[in-house]
Amino acid sequence: MELNNFARIGKGVLSKSIGLQKNYVEVYEKRDDKLNEVQSHCHECPVFQVKKQLQEYGLENAYEEIHCRCKGCSQAVYEPSFEVKRKYINEKNKYGYQPTLKSNAIKLLLLYHFLQPDSLGFIKNVNIKELAEKLGCTSATIHYSNQVLAQYGYCYISESGLYDNHINILLPEYKNYHKTANEGGRGYITMSSVMMQDLLGIEKLNTLRLNLKGILEIDNASFGDTQNPYVSSATPSYKKLQGFLPDYCKRNVIVKALEQNDSIFNFTYYDKAVNFEIKLKYSQKNLREAMTEEAAEEIKIFVSCLNDVLNEAGPRYIHGINPRTDELLSMFHIKSFYSYLPLELSDGDYKDLASMSVQYSSELVHNAISIAYNQYIIRGKKIKQFGALIRSIIRNMSVYKNAS
Repeated sequence: MELNNFARIGKGVLSKSIGLQKNYVEVYEKRDDKLNEVQSHCHECPVFQVKKQLQEYGLENAYEEIHCRCKGCSQAVYEPSFEVKRKYINEKNKYGYQPTLKSNAIKLLLLYHFLQPDSLGFIKNVNIKELAEKLGCTSATIHYSNQVLAQYGYCYISESGLYDNHINILLPEYKNYHKTANEGGRGYITMSSVMMQDLLGIEKLNTLRLNLKGILEIDNASFGDTQNPYVSSATPSYKKLQGFLPDYCKRNVIVKALEQNDSIFNFTYYDKAVNFEIKLKYSQKNLREAMTEEAAEEIKIFVSCLNDVLNEAGPRYIHGINPRTDELLSMFHIKSFYSYLPLELSDGDYKDLASMSVQYSSELVHNAISIAYNQYIIRGKKIKQFGALIRSIIRNMSVYKNAS
């Protein structure tokens, strides 16, 4: 069974599978360092007078430009300020409702996301026996878990695989993971196969739920901190954690459950909260860098293979002369034409394409490259920014699928 090294898993799907949070209030403290003009002796500085005049004239851009330079002043004294904001969270309205899952069903749902789903969330010909080996259970348990997943709408299962004891799977929400909130998306987390394997090794249901909740909490904290998108810890209160667990899960039950497994997090326990600090190998920054590097190599291999086919066809090609070449061009979705030139990309283009592979999927990027070649390169049209063109094509592809 071949697994992807990384997978996108919808926040809504994950939240519903472990239990939706009861309505709660989230408090944000916006930290913004401010210049202490008295301690910095700003009133004695000629720059201060210039800034004051610019403000009086309403020239805010010029004021901000000079004000930013003050941070480099040796006498500048900055001090933090706090602005408390409250946000009311209703996860049932945000994600919709589906019943929570037991341990094997949660693990199976996670595993499906690593089995190379296409852009619509379709996975073909998966061996039931291999699934059972991955989860350390019986084939009967896999069949039962699939029935539960299908009954609750987490995925749809077809028993008509290509071979006996093989199934096809559809993850219905997968196609919306990369979309914005306005487009119907609810966000997703990126998980490595190494982290997924650690999660599969967790035996207790509440321990599994709490670890997944910690992953979601850190991801949400990273999303909310625009100054540092790679936040590696979060400190939810016990009261908040109790909001998605069974009623009997008080503080001592939560602590005991977390102490069962520390393969993903380091935990620090306080009177009213617990700190989840994700281990270095799972940090969002390291994960993103590893994914981008892998995606860039994968794109280079794809373009290299495409160019081999284009070079085989050459600048003067008549379709039908070489059935093998025709078949290879069709495999890459390249249309019939009389002349084929190789695709030449810069390092910057590969970086843009890798970023889009991480955000969307490699399949969508591959298809968009083929469309760009057919509509622009093959016809000799100039392209200002290849990455911008590919992103535009992917967005149009998404709009077209929605319309159909």
